[in-house]
Amino acid sequence: MSDAVRVYTTAAFAPLASEIKRFGALLWDEALSLFGEELVTHALRRKVCTVRDTPVGKVLYLLHQGRRLVGVTGSFTPTDAALMDDVCLRQAALKLEEAGFDLDLRSRKQSVIYTDGDRKVLVLARHAGYSFAALRRLYHALIETGEYSEIHLYSYLDPEALGKLARTLYEPVTSKPLDPQRLQLHRLDPPGMEAAATQITD
Repeated sequence: MSDAVRVYTTAAFAPLASEIKRFGALLWDEALSLFGEELVTHALRRKVCTVRDTPVGKVLYLLHQGRRLVGVTGSFTPTDAALMDDVCLRQAALKLEEAGFDLDLRSRKQSVIYTDGDRKVLVLARHAGYSFAALRRLYHALIETGEYSEIHLYSYLDPEALGKLARTLYEPVTSKPLDPQRLQLHRLDPPGMEAAATQITD
């Protein structure tokens, strides 16, 4: 007797779609671990989501059917860079959740906010890092105005590149140095490597 074919209702894909929606992307291996290969495969067939190969691995993102399932209207096709940024932010956020922080994912797009005592911290992630000019603008707009106590920036930059950025921010030749406690740089190992984050403060 052949094995029975399982039929999935649309609602069965809601947890997967919601998990992808949290940060905009979900690594293939993580999706399989959380939801199982059978459900993920059926979600692809039903066009709830699709998968794309990127430099950080296979990444799932929502298609129109999946976006409707979680209450998002319209269609959207992210770039590879945007997907990698989403994966990087998710990686940083999961570390914070594991550390016990209660995260706000709704107040500001493509970012995470949390409080630690009397400190209000904004977490941003960009897989390829940030430009010096962009970080100075962020510092002025969000730190010097008092909107946030600290900004923590996560990336996949290698140690040499991250160290160079740190020196540019904290030890500039001509401009005013930024406070390394209030604008912190963190390095994440890209997916597939042993997870680790190193804070650069000097």
